[in-house]
Amino acid sequence: VNASGLGLTVGAIHPSPGHNCVRNITFRHARMHHTFKGIYVKSGNSTDLSASAEITNILFEDIEMDTPEQVPIWIGPAQESDSKGACSLLWPSLSNHCPAPPTTVSFTNITLRRVKVQNAKHSPGVILGNPQRPMKGIVFDDVAFTPIDPSKKPWGSDFYHCEGVEGAATDATSPKPPCFKST
Repeated sequence: VNASGLGLTVGAIHPSPGHNCVRNITFRHARMHHTFKGIYVKSGNSTDLSASAEITNILFEDIEMDTPEQVPIWIGPAQESDSKGACSLLWPSLSNHCPAPPTTVSFTNITLRRVKVQNAKHSPGVILGNPQRPMKGIVFDDVAFTPIDPSKKPWGSDFYHCEGVEGAATDATSPKPPCFKST
């Protein structure tokens, strides 16, 4: 599969009183040349505390990206201008507004396996969960960037904006998200 635009996207999944869910999705053998984002898993927002949503059992496997225009990997709140409570399109450069996903959304069992990114124009990624309900089972298995450049903006030598997640990265993952455990 050849893809571009916003890349391989799940969401935005908005909490609803009937429980919105996305389960058991696999993206495999995809190549993205000059995509904007590459892997994009996003939640929506809701002020209804009885609403809920889940994003679970998502696999990205054997994915190649060449020269992604923005953050190649984004797992967290939607970054858009047309949704209430979304992360600003100007974040983090010109805006501080990027709220974590609501606690009524669960992110579980999301795996990136054999993902190769060449010549990224920005830092590798964002993995932004809610510290009050962290993402669980997020696994980076052989996610590799070439070259690894600690001068890339916006996160420099941290490489990822990473919080509110219980994740693990294999030794073949480079660079590793700073909040992930090594396996």
